[in-house]
Amino acid sequence: MASPGDRPTFDLPSPAVPRSPIPRQVPPGTVPLLAVEGTAYDCGREYGELVRERYPFYTNYREHRAWWTELAPAVQALYERRAPHLFDLFQGLSDGIGPATAPAPSATPTPAVEGCTSFGVSGSVTLDGEPFSGQTKDTQTHSAYRYVVLRMRIKDAPTILVLAYPGEVLGYGMWSTGMSIFRNSLYSQAGAEQGLPMATWGLLMLAGSSVYDGLDLARRFGVASSGNCLISDPQGESLSVEFNAGGVSAVPAREGIATHGNHAEGAETRPFAAYVGKEGASEEENSHYRMHGFWHLLHSESGRLTPQRAFAALADHTYYPQGTCRHWVDGKPGMETTAAVVVEPTKGLLHVVRGQPCANWPVTYTI
Repeated sequence: MASPGDRPTFDLPSPAVPRSPIPRQVPPGTVPLLAVEGTAYDCGREYGELVRERYPFYTNYREHRAWWTELAPAVQALYERRAPHLFDLFQGLSDGIGPATAPAPSATPTPAVEGCTSFGVSGSVTLDGEPFSGQTKDTQTHSAYRYVVLRMRIKDAPTILVLAYPGEVLGYGMWSTGMSIFRNSLYSQAGAEQGLPMATWGLLMLAGSSVYDGLDLARRFGVASSGNCLISDPQGESLSVEFNAGGVSAVPAREGIATHGNHAEGAETRPFAAYVGKEGASEEENSHYRMHGFWHLLHSESGRLTPQRAFAALADHTYYPQGTCRHWVDGKPGMETTAAVVVEPTKGLLHVVRGQPCANWPVTYTI
């Protein structure tokens, strides 16, 4: 494996993409927009009612324990200072979505092992001088039909614009604060047992103004479980925050470009890396390519990067049917790319492809 600073070569076999049609499991279509507006409570309640009406079968985020009344005093104070409106928002969401019809999951559902690829670029490497960020969502195929775009225009509070699962608030995207978050599974032996739930930390981070402030929060309080969040701020700074049983690690951008796959790179988190199952060895190599190979794809367009070029890079088929743009084929894991997202925080734009970016057009949503 080459070092991150060199142009890497990879040992994983890289079969040519077949000339026959690439299987399309997700047909062209649009991720539905759930748009609410008003006070924080009204936004939460209306969102909950929409989820109850349209997605009654999806219970992963239907958690009604009043977590906001059970916060440690220091965390309670953080919410009161940074984002007091979230208390009303989640109360409204709980009231609107109604009683759960199935046993409630944990406050932060444990994600399935996925293979997403995330990135963030500063204005110094883009054509228009404006930063943007995004990721692929590599999941089971049925996820493509569960995504929603959530837009909450909250009175006297930041607007939220994210790709999400029904009932989720954190999602994948941005706030009008200019902060954005994208996230990946982190293949680890174990997650941290103590610390803030990832969603709790993520919401506090989005209410801030700097990735370094968000990193400081993660280090000060810890982040429970395991995962990686690639965060970006209005100044165009991006970095990855990895967390597992080893603690919290920061993986900074290089030359204005941050990328991440699913393996741990930080000093604290790397000793707890683990790849399980018969696909473990190839998936580890695949993750290294999706992080460092994808970095080189973006870097090759440095100075002329646009969201369109980013989507083209996200459609890369090196190591097909795996790699950055994943496809489901017989005899391979059932996971595939079910969505791709790019946000332009300074322009208030979120672009979403349902399915693979090689096969479907993005649709644009505005703050």
